Amino acid sequence: MRSVLCALLCALPLPISVRCQSAAVPKPVFEAASIKLDPKADGADSDNTPGLLRAQMTLKRYIAYAYDVKDFQVKGGPDWIALDHYDITAKLERVDPQRTGGIQIREALQTMLGKRFQLTFHHESKEIGGYALMTAKGGFKLKPVADESNHGISSKGGLARQLTATQVDIGRVAAFLAHETGSPVENQTHIPGVYTFTLEWARDDLKSLSPEQAVLPSLFTALQEKLGLRLEARRVPVDLLIIDSAARPSEN
Repeated sequence: MRSVLCALLCALPLPISVRCQSAAVPKPVFEAASIKLDPKADGADSDNTPGLLRAQMTLKRYIAYAYDVKDFQVKGGPDWIALDHYDITAKLERVDPQRTGGIQIREALQTMLGKRFQLTFHHESKEIGGYALMTAKGGFKLKPVADESNHGISSKGGLARQLTATQVDIGRVAAFLAHETGSPVENQTHIPGVYTFTLEWARDDLKSLSPEQAVLPSLFTALQEKLGLRLEARRVPVDLLIIDSAARPSEN
């Protein structure tokens, strides 16, 4: 009787959890990666080839990109991680058409940073100085637009800055402001919908501005006058990525 029962159990299909584990998609990896120290480079390449990473950044910025966090969330480590720029060209071994390309690049970069830069880290939750994005006293000034497929946000300029937003929600505006200010920005507007607008302002170093640029408002003033939003300084809870160790890679 026991042998019959065992035979029946063996014939049953595997539990869902077991079957899912056996069919797990392998984590993306780069088939090859070129890493070179380049003191003059800073920025990402414009090549949009699927599965290809070409960038020139500091290790700190590569870490922020790989783990989808802001620069200010990456703490600790040796000084050189925020000073030395590395030119990295890497191609995915396999591109999964069912998954977002950017996510696959990030996952492969995580593995590469661990192997080539010997990166180790841990997470800490901490309150740090930042901002709350809130509706200004005069009220929000934009009208919502139709939510279609053409979403995007881009910025340009040096001391004179310009933000162009197309069908974006206020959450994405807060994310951009976090990048621009180098501090966490918590969206507390509770404003629904998507919006299209252009915003112009001047950086803080007014002495370097031309007479034409000097008439531009600060970012804080531009937000209030054009959008009806304001940034209020406050302590904001943030998940920090604390670097435990990192080493310069051998070039190839």
